[in-house]
Amino acid sequence: MFKIDRLETRYDLPTDFNSVENVFQKIKGLNYKLEAKHDFLRGIIKNYRDYKWVDIEYEYYMTLVGLYKELELNPHIRNSILKQLLQLNSCFDSIKKKLVEYLRTIEITSNLENRRIESILLEGTEPERKGKGEKLFVNFNYTKTLEFYTNRNFRTKNNLINIHGELVNLSNPIIFGYGDEMDPNYEKIENLNNNEFLKNIKSFGYFQSSNYQDIIRFIDSENFTVKILGHSCGLSDRILLNTIFEHPNCKAIKIYYYQKSETENDYFEKTQEISRHFKASGKGNMRTKIVPFEKCQPLLPYKL
Repeated sequence: MFKIDRLETRYDLPTDFNSVENVFQKIKGLNYKLEAKHDFLRGIIKNYRDYKWVDIEYEYYMTLVGLYKELELNPHIRNSILKQLLQLNSCFDSIKKKLVEYLRTIEITSNLENRRIESILLEGTEPERKGKGEKLFVNFNYTKTLEFYTNRNFRTKNNLINIHGELVNLSNPIIFGYGDEMDPNYEKIENLNNNEFLKNIKSFGYFQSSNYQDIIRFIDSENFTVKILGHSCGLSDRILLNTIFEHPNCKAIKIYYYQKSETENDYFEKTQEISRHFKASGKGNMRTKIVPFEKCQPLLPYKL
C-alpha cells in the first residue's frame, strides 16, 4: 500500500498501529521519502495519529470531489481521471478489508465502564421493558458492542438496527463510504453518469436491507428524543442524521459527551458537528432541540 525509502533501505509495511508508530519513530529525523499509491493514502498516513474512520471516509470523498473538479476543468483527460478513480476505489477497498479484519478481533467484555454505559442506555426504558412503550437503538458501529447491551436488557432484537451492517451477516452486509447528498458537488458527480463515482456512496448501500426504512417508520410514528453516545456526528452520515434531526417528531437531541480531562470535553465541538446536519432553514429548530450542556453528562467520567 505504501513504502518508506531511505537511501537503499526499505521498511516493510507495518501490520498494526504499534508497528506504524515504531516505524515513524525509527525514521524520525532521517532523510526519507514516503511513496503511496494514491494521494488519498498519503493523506491518511500523514494524519494517522488523529484520523478516525469518519475522517478516512471524508478524505475519500474529498479526493473523489477533486477528481470530479479536475475532470470538469479538463474533459480531454477523461481517461486519465477514470484511471485515477479506479485506483482510488481500489485503495479504499483495501482499507475497508483491513478494517473488517481488525474489527473481527475485537472482544466485548463486562467491566465498570460497560455498566456505566449500560445505565445510560436504560434511562427512561421502564415502560419499554414492560411492553408499554418503545425505544430504538441505531448502531453506526460495525461491532457487536451495542448488541452486547441490548441482548442483556431488552425483550427483542427489534430494539436494535445496525444501520451500517454487521460483520458476519449476508442479509445485512457492511456499508462503507460517504453519505452527504446535501453537498453541492454530489448532484454534479451523480450527473456524470459514471457509476464508479458512486461506488462508495452510502445511500446505495442502504438499499441492501430494510434498515433505513425501518428507522423512518419509527421516527414517523410518534415524538422521540435522540441520545448521542459515542457517535462523531461527522458528515459521512449527513443524509441520515439530517433526516432524523430535522424530523418534526424529533423534540430533543441530548449529547453524552467525551470528557477529555478534568476541565475539557467535546460538547461544544459536538454541537458544531450536529449543526452541519441542519439546513439553513432548520437552524432555529436546532437551537431548541439541542439539550443545553448543564443538562447533559459525559458518557464516561474522566480517568487520570
